[in-house]
Amino acid sequence: MTMEFSTLQTTLPASDTEHLTRTGKVAERLDDLRAHGRFGCILASTLTITETDYVTIIDTLTKETEQ
Repeated sequence: MTMEFSTLQTTLPASDTEHLTRTGKVAERLDDLRAHGRFGCILASTLTITETDYVTIIDTLTKETEQ
């Protein structure tokens, strides 16, 4: 068996005035994570990078595969 790695990147506005946009991006991220989970991927780690105007979330996923 081998281990595959993949990442998902989500960028959200940091401002509270863009609440609707941020909420939509969070919902998209959850949908993406669920979709990958249905194909056997497991969330291995999450990294959050905070900038002035945006927050970027990088999720690392793993999956064992037959060689």
